[in-house]
Amino acid sequence: MSLRKYTIRSMQQRPGRTVLTLLSIVIGVGAVVSIGLGTATTRNAYKQLFEMVTGKANLEIDASGGVGFSLKLFPEVAKVPGVLAAAPVVERQTSMSLGEDRRVRLQLLGIDPALDAQVRDVEISAGRMVEKGQNEVVLDESFATFLELKVGDDVRLLTNRITKTFKIVGVLRPKSGVGVAKTALAFMPIDRAQLYFNRRGREDIIDKIQVVAAPSDAVDEVRLRIAAILPENVQVHKPESGTQLMRETLLSTEQGLRFATVFTIVMAAFIILNTFLMNVSERRRHLSIMRAVGGTRWQIGWSLFGEALLLGFVGTLIGIVAGVIVAFLATYIVANSFQVELPALRETMTARPFVMGALFGLLMSIVGGILPSVMAARISPLEGMNRVVPARSRGFAALFFGGGLLLVIVSAGGIGAAILGHLPIEAATYFGVGFLVGVVLLDIVLLDPQATLVAWLLKPFRRVEANLALKQVLRNRMRSALTVAVVFMAGSVGLGIANSILDCVQDVYDWTEVALRADFYLRAMMPDMATGTAPDLPDELGPDLEKLPHLSFEAASFIQGQVPPPAGTQDEEAMRVIVIARSFKANENLPFDLISGDLAKIGAAMQAGEVVIGSVLAQKKNIHLGDKLALETTDGTKELTVCGIANEYLVGGLAVHMQRQFAEKLLGIHGVDGYLIDVEDGYAATMRPELEKLARKYDVFLLSQTDIKRNIRTFVRAVQWSLWVLVVLGFVVAAFGLVNTLTMNVLEQTRELGLLRIVAMTKDQVRRVIVTQAIIIAVVGLPKGVAMGTLVAYVLNLAMQPSFGRPIDFHMYPWLIVGTLVGALVIVLVAAILPALRATRINVVEALHYE
Repeated sequence: MSLRKYTIRSMQQRPGRTVLTLLSIVIGVGAVVSIGLGTATTRNAYKQLFEMVTGKANLEIDASGGVGFSLKLFPEVAKVPGVLAAAPVVERQTSMSLGEDRRVRLQLLGIDPALDAQVRDVEISAGRMVEKGQNEVVLDESFATFLELKVGDDVRLLTNRITKTFKIVGVLRPKSGVGVAKTALAFMPIDRAQLYFNRRGREDIIDKIQVVAAPSDAVDEVRLRIAAILPENVQVHKPESGTQLMRETLLSTEQGLRFATVFTIVMAAFIILNTFLMNVSERRRHLSIMRAVGGTRWQIGWSLFGEALLLGFVGTLIGIVAGVIVAFLATYIVANSFQVELPALRETMTARPFVMGALFGLLMSIVGGILPSVMAARISPLEGMNRVVPARSRGFAALFFGGGLLLVIVSAGGIGAAILGHLPIEAATYFGVGFLVGVVLLDIVLLDPQATLVAWLLKPFRRVEANLALKQVLRNRMRSALTVAVVFMAGSVGLGIANSILDCVQDVYDWTEVALRADFYLRAMMPDMATGTAPDLPDELGPDLEKLPHLSFEAASFIQGQVPPPAGTQDEEAMRVIVIARSFKANENLPFDLISGDLAKIGAAMQAGEVVIGSVLAQKKNIHLGDKLALETTDGTKELTVCGIANEYLVGGLAVHMQRQFAEKLLGIHGVDGYLIDVEDGYAATMRPELEKLARKYDVFLLSQTDIKRNIRTFVRAVQWSLWVLVVLGFVVAAFGLVNTLTMNVLEQTRELGLLRIVAMTKDQVRRVIVTQAIIIAVVGLPKGVAMGTLVAYVLNLAMQPSFGRPIDFHMYPWLIVGTLVGALVIVLVAAILPALRATRINVVEALHYE
C-alpha cells in the first residue's frame, strides 16, 4: 500500500500546520546560518586588516614596550641567512582633518617605497607610490572612497609638532580583496614619518622591521638567527601575537552570539517536536481508518517519517536562504552603525555555517519524525476510532523524571567546573542549556497538578471556561508540556539575560564614577577602546596649558607592553598589555575601582614604583595583591610589585597603571596621549572657552567629564538595546510556539466546540475558553521561568569571573520581575487572539462532520 499521495494530500489539506512546521525549522536553521556567517564576516574583516598592515611578513621585530629602536639595526637583519625580504616601518596613530570640524582616526605606516613592495601584497589602483623626502601620502582605496578623497587632494595630519598638510599622490588596495575602511590606513615616506612623528633627537628610530623568511617551514630557524643579533630590549616574533587584544574582543562577541544561538535553537527544537507530534493527535482517526483497511504499522510510521523529512528538507532550504538574508542585513547594519566596511558575504562564506544549519534542520526533522511515527504505529484501529485521546504520555513519566534528574545533576556540576576554571568558560553555555532542559523534563511529570491548581484559581472568575480549558490542556499532555517548556525557557533565559545586562550596565556606570574624575580631557582623537591609544598630542600643547590660570593638569600616556611567559615555557606567547602612565600623587584619592588593595596607601606605593593592574590581567596571570608582575622593559624583564587590582573596562582589563616617572625610565615613553585637566571650583564655565581655543589651535578634541560619561552611556545603551533584542526574540519564539499549540487545540476541539455552540455556548465564551487555555499554560510556565531566570542571572554573573577577573555584583530588580511577568502574559494573550478568532468562526454544521 503506497501512502505517498496520502502524505502530500494531508499536507495540502492542513496548510496551517504545514506552514507552522516549516517556520519552526526555518527559525532554527536561519539562526545557525546567519550567526555563523556573521561571525565569519567579522573574523575575516579583522584578518584582512591585519594582513593589510603586516603584508606577507611572517616575522616581525619590535622593541620591548613599543618604544622603537635604531634604523641602524636594519642592514644587519637584512643580511641574516634565510631572510628573503625585510622592510623598516614607523607605525603611528594619528588624526586626519577634513574641513574645520571633521576628523577621522588614521593608522599611519611610514614605509621605504623601495623595499615595502617586497613585504606587503598591495597594488596602486590610482596615482603612484610616495617618494622619499616629500610630504605625500597614499591612502587605502576603500577608505579614500568612503571619505570621497582622490589623488591630488590635500589632507591635514596631526603630528608631534603641529598639524601638517600632505598631498594624496595615490590610492592602493590589497591584492587579496577588500580591506577594512575607517580603521583607516595611510602610507607615507619613512623619513617624513620619522621627522614628524618621532621625538626630537630620535629621528632615526623605527617601530618595526617586517621580515619575509623562507621557506615557511624554516621560519623558526630564521627567527633564532635574527634573535641572536638583536639587542636585549628588541625581540623577533610571529606577527600574529599583535592581535591578542583583538582576538579576545572577538572571542567575547562570539561567546555572546553562541549563547543566543544555542537557546534559540533549543526553543526552536521544542517547537519543531511539538509541531510534529500534532500530526499524530490530529490525524488519529484517519490513521486508524487506514490501519483498518490494510495499512501496516510499518507503512503508517514511514508515512509520517517521510512527511517529516520532506518538511525538514524544504524548511532547511528556506532557512538557509533566510539565514543568508539576515546575515546580509546584520552586516549592513553593523557596517553603518560602526562606520566600517566589512568584507562582502561572498568573500567570507564557508561551508561550515551551511553544513551546521543543514545538519540541524535535517536532524531535528529526523528526531521530530521518529517519535510521532512510533506513536502513530502504536495506535490500534479500535483505539483510533475513539474520540477520547488516551493519556499515553504518562508512560514516559519515569523516563522523563530519570533523564531530567540526570541532566540537572550533570549540568550543575559542569557549570560549577566552568566557573571555577576547570573547564573552558564556553562550556557553561551548553551546560546551562542542559540544566534548563533537565528542569523541563522534570516539569513534564508535574504538569497535571500544576495545571489543575491554576484552573482552580481561575474558577471563581470563569468556572465553565476554566473546566473546559483544563480538559483540553490535559487532553494532550506531551504537547502542553512542551509548550509550557518553551514559555518556561523564554521566561528564564529572558529574565536571566536581562538581569545580567542591567548588572553589567550598572557596573560600567559605577566604574565611570570612580575612574573618570577630571573636569576636562584633551585628546587628539577618541581613544581606541581595545588599546586605549590615541595619536600623540603636539609637544607645544603642554606649555600652552601651563599658561592658563585656575587649572591643574596631568599627562597620560598609553603604551603597549609585554608580560613574558613563565620560565620554562619558551613556546608560549607573551601577553600584550597596555601600560597607562600618569603622574599620581601620594596623598590624593586615586581613580581606581579597587577589587583588592588599600586605596589610602596605593598612592605612596605607586610613588615607590609599584603598580595597579586590571582584574582581567590578574585573572589570566593568577596574580594576587603583593605578587610580582614580570614586565619586559628597555633594560630587560623587570618584576614589579602589585599594590592593587582594579576593575578596568578600558583596554579589555589588560591594564598596568604605573607612575609616569617609572614608565619613562623602564619603558622609555615619550609624548602624551592625553591631558586630564582639573579646574578650580567655580571656574569651569570661564575656562572652557580658553580650553576650546587651544583645542582649535592644535586641532584636537576637548571633552568634559559630562561629555565622556554621556558618550559612554550612549555606547552602553546601544549595546544594551542590542542585547534586549535577544531577550525579545526569545519571547517571540515562545509566542510562536504558543500560537502553534493553541491553533492545534482549536482544530482538535472543532467537533466539541460545534456541539457546545449548538447547546447555547456563545462566541464570547468560546474565545474565553481558548484564552483561558493560554493563561493556564503561561501561569504554569512563567513563575518557574522567572524563578529560574533569577538563578540564571546569578550564574551568568559568576561565570564572568574568567572573563572579567571577578564576578559581576548581583542585584534583584523587582520591577524587572514584575515587568517580565506582565509583558510575557501580554504576549501570551496576544498569541491567543488568532486561535480564539478561529474558534469563533467555526461553522456549526461543518463542525459536526469534522474528523
